[in-house]
Amino acid sequence: MIRRKPVPAVSRTTAGGFGLVLTAVTVLLVVPLFRFDGALREGDIAPATFEAARDAQFESAALTRAARDEAAAAVEGVALPVDSAIRDQQAERLDRYLSQVRAITARTDLTAQQKIDQVGELSSPRPVASSGRFALQELSAASFDAFQQQSVNALTVLMSAPIRPELLSTAIDDYLAQPANAPASTVELTAMREVLRAFVIANFQVDVTATEAKRAAAIAAVQPVVRTIARGQVIVTEGQPITLQDIEALQATGVVDDGIDVYGVAGGAIMAAGFGVLLGAYAYLFQPFQAPARRRMAVVTLGIGAVLLGTRIMLPILTPDTGGHFYAFALPVGAAAMIAASFADLSFAALVAVVIGLFAAFVGGTAPEIAGTSYVGSLQSLELGMAYAAGGLAGAAVLHRADRLSRYALSAVAVALATGAVMAVFWLVGAQRANVELAWIALAATLNGAGAALLAVGVFIMLSMVFGVTTRLQLLELAQSEHPLLRRLQDEAPGTYHHSMLVGALAERAAAQVGADALVVRVGAYYHDIGKLMMPGYYIENMLDGSPSPHEELPPNESAAIIRAHVTNGIDLARRYRLPSVVRDFIPQHHGTRLVTYFYRRATQEGIAAQLADYRYAGPRPQTKEAAIVMLADSCEAIVRARNDDGAPTIDQLIDGVLAERLSEGQLDECDITMRELQAVAASFKSTLRAVYHPRVQYPAPTSDEIAALARGETPLPTARQ
Repeated sequence: MIRRKPVPAVSRTTAGGFGLVLTAVTVLLVVPLFRFDGALREGDIAPATFEAARDAQFESAALTRAARDEAAAAVEGVALPVDSAIRDQQAERLDRYLSQVRAITARTDLTAQQKIDQVGELSSPRPVASSGRFALQELSAASFDAFQQQSVNALTVLMSAPIRPELLSTAIDDYLAQPANAPASTVELTAMREVLRAFVIANFQVDVTATEAKRAAAIAAVQPVVRTIARGQVIVTEGQPITLQDIEALQATGVVDDGIDVYGVAGGAIMAAGFGVLLGAYAYLFQPFQAPARRRMAVVTLGIGAVLLGTRIMLPILTPDTGGHFYAFALPVGAAAMIAASFADLSFAALVAVVIGLFAAFVGGTAPEIAGTSYVGSLQSLELGMAYAAGGLAGAAVLHRADRLSRYALSAVAVALATGAVMAVFWLVGAQRANVELAWIALAATLNGAGAALLAVGVFIMLSMVFGVTTRLQLLELAQSEHPLLRRLQDEAPGTYHHSMLVGALAERAAAQVGADALVVRVGAYYHDIGKLMMPGYYIENMLDGSPSPHEELPPNESAAIIRAHVTNGIDLARRYRLPSVVRDFIPQHHGTRLVTYFYRRATQEGIAAQLADYRYAGPRPQTKEAAIVMLADSCEAIVRARNDDGAPTIDQLIDGVLAERLSEGQLDECDITMRELQAVAASFKSTLRAVYHPRVQYPAPTSDEIAALARGETPLPTARQ
């Protein structure tokens, strides 16, 4: 017998595409195309003390800009010529005001206070202070005319020159401080000062063109500021704010680099390529994805990409953690491994947990623009990578083949405990410890676990629907007896229903023995014969004892066509009821390409020229280990149930015969089941079927006493069953 090698679920092309996509997704996260992209800003706190990496002499744009700004600020605005009309208007107003004051103070029918009050009611640009009004009232009539003329002249002189608003009082005081301008008496000096303060207004207007030209000349006169820094010189001290001058010095001395970092690009590209090649090669060599493999791989790729993108965005914000708050450890990086565990084998999820944990730590180390500023302490990068990996491993272990949503809550606890344990270990070995940090560790671990579980369950539910990937939760729903198709089987084809339930129990136990997916096997067995719903009375398990078979009146080829039709009818029903492909595939594969043996042999016995194609199922043969187990369970249950105890072979002989026949027919050539696993399956079948179809005790005929008791209407004593 030539055994064909099974077609792998993940081909070389698919695995290569998977690795290439992962490389493309991750390369943009770790390749530093522009090292200094503005992330380092003025005012940031230096997480460490930085020294110059090399000698440097350079023009400081920041210091030159500051010097030129200072020179420009020192240039006073150039004034436009004074508007004489405003000056003359104010002089006229002052002269009119003083004439009114003289009229009031000359009255003899008013008291001194009344004169002061009426002067206060006169209109003026600004109110005249009370000291000024008192002094005006004290002036004699003989001296008032001279005072009035002197005040108007003083206002005219003051407003003949530009006066800034903030210099009004100073200009008046400076004018009156000159002996030639000061009045003869203190009373007149007080009165004049207050009157001028009320009537002199600012008349300074900037000549914008002249002022800008003067400032431009001042800026041009400032020479560039040159800084000289020696190698090893401290540029910025830990904990101090970073200035623009510090950023310039860090760039000039090689601590940070402008433009493309060729070495950084090469290192990041190698890391991303290694990441993609490792996961792609593992997917091909160990086949961790079940069909539909491409869709499952697409979901895992999106999960990994989303987690790493979030890590790349958040780590530069959350690090360095100089306050000991462990914000970076709250990122749900373990969700990538948990998503992988939901759609692939546990071994692949474990690999993803380790690789993603280390890769996330690498992302954090390459994200900042200053080497060494992302982490505080030499062990923080190792601690972060180990914490992420431990959380992912714990979450993946809990979620592998999860069959209920409560497992996601349990996974949150597992991730939190694993992450917190790693953080606690590093806290214990740390040089500086504070008890309050334990509370922050607990908070970060809890947020990590909760976030990872929420992200994993969201991806599990949403993306599985988008990509059409069948989840274990969907399979559990299909296994419920209330499903419409199973309910129809119970009502319309009860024999087929009970046969399917028994095949499911038989196959599920055997699948568990050989490491196959027992849930997929059970659900596939439940639905493998749903096509018999179309003509249930034509199948032996649904015929009543003693009733004539409808096939007795049909030619063998028509009977064979009806029997074979339950496969095509089953596929149509499965599509109509939207059964997933992983379940639908059991319908054609549980018969493979076998003959409808009974009717083929009957046709031969009747001398009918029978064509094999008219009696053979279309197939395909079982493509998976699970489909092979259901095929064998279906045949073994049917042949054992149909046996005649009188001189019939034993159950063990029947099962061995079925397996030998399927092997000789080549029905198991296209799946990955091994001979060792077939032996384990056969042993499981024998154990289960012996328990189901064990011999029954033959009870003796009722005694005469029992018959007499029944005739009298008495209930005979119950007999012990053996």
